[in-house]
Amino acid sequence: MTPIRIIIIDDHPIVRQGISSLLSNYHEFTLVGEADNGADGLRLAQTTHPDVILLDIRMPGESGLDVLAAILRQQPAARVLMLTSFDDEEYVMTALRSGAYGYVLKSVSDDQLVSAIRAVHRGEKVLSSQVTDQVIRHALTEQSQGQRPSTLDEEEIAILRLLVKGASNAEIGEALFMSQTTVKRKLRQIFATLNVQTRAQAAAEAVRRGLV
Repeated sequence: MTPIRIIIIDDHPIVRQGISSLLSNYHEFTLVGEADNGADGLRLAQTTHPDVILLDIRMPGESGLDVLAAILRQQPAARVLMLTSFDDEEYVMTALRSGAYGYVLKSVSDDQLVSAIRAVHRGEKVLSSQVTDQVIRHALTEQSQGQRPSTLDEEEIAILRLLVKGASNAEIGEALFMSQTTVKRKLRQIFATLNVQTRAQAAAEAVRRGLV
């Protein structure tokens, strides 16, 4: 299996050292570079084209959010995992809207960080539990203000509402008078629209967008 190539952009040496030590315990990971500021981090991303970028928010010079935007302008498919101590709603929502694949706090366990890196590499969205609370609150605020950005139709939103409640395909079909084949087809369409791969991710994304 080809190792997952990773770079770290963080101004704290002890953080970089800790992550480097952690990654060295896994044959599936290869650390291809480190940077302690945004400008060097951007250059590193340009030259190494890593599979996953671990990016801090607050750094000298350019902020992590500026670096995120710059990286994605040059490498739209880059998979960036924000790894920070700050769970401010503004940081979280700006990072996610800018295209970060995940937002994880530095307080997570080693196992959780490893799982987050694997998930981002697979193209999945990842949030720390504290950050999930921020996203849900933000989505509920938007919903209460009548903001429902969506390309889903009312039938698909009805399916999502049931999905969030934990309904099975059979239960969704019974409630909406659809065959299970139709439910499965609709779910595939919903997953594609929301850019998710699992029912749990679809439910989380629906809440984040204020769709349900």
